[in-house]
Amino acid sequence: MAKRKSKGICAFCGDKATTRDHVPPQGVFPDPKPTDLITVPACESCNSDSKLDDEYFRWFASVGAEGNKDALNLIQGRILPKFNKRPALLIEIMKGATKVDVNSEGGIYLGQRPAFEYNRTRVQNVINKIVRGLYYHAQKSILPKNTEVRDFLLNPIFDDKFKNIICTLPLFDVGNSVFSYRFFISEETPEESFWFLMFFDKTLLFIKTEPNE
Repeated sequence: MAKRKSKGICAFCGDKATTRDHVPPQGVFPDPKPTDLITVPACESCNSDSKLDDEYFRWFASVGAEGNKDALNLIQGRILPKFNKRPALLIEIMKGATKVDVNSEGGIYLGQRPAFEYNRTRVQNVINKIVRGLYYHAQKSILPKNTEVRDFLLNPIFDDKFKNIICTLPLFDVGNSVFSYRFFISEETPEESFWFLMFFDKTLLFIKTEPNE
């Protein structure tokens, strides 16, 4: 099937591109910013309309990467100062705060620790853009408009057979493993694809696309 030509159009919506947008959002990467960030053509609306969700996603991706140095640097250097300037985001996050019981691998109770319920819709909004942007980056064509980016799975558990299949897909690394991804796009049906997005070597997201029927 011939690829849809998309030179000069927005990678997300297909309108005329007047700027470029980072995929994933550049705010996910701690300073100093790496030089291998991915950008795709975008219209002004698609570039700017998701900025608040991008900030939320940065918190989501980093807070789940406990023990990762880059995630800690991002939290301390960018996220906490942003909370001071824009407390509304912190207030929203704290509304989802709770405590959960923690046990060791041997079943020993270790007490409680804070946990946060996240806004799935806001996270999905950013993932939709990431998948569409990476699709364009790989195919040099937009994801067909009759295609739906399905709801993401967070840190899914795959059986060994599926893990082996995933590991045969090429690994693309951005920002020294702050972000990495693998994907598969069907040659027969380009609307069908699978995406494995990893942030800080800790937060894994699995997404598939398929025709919207």
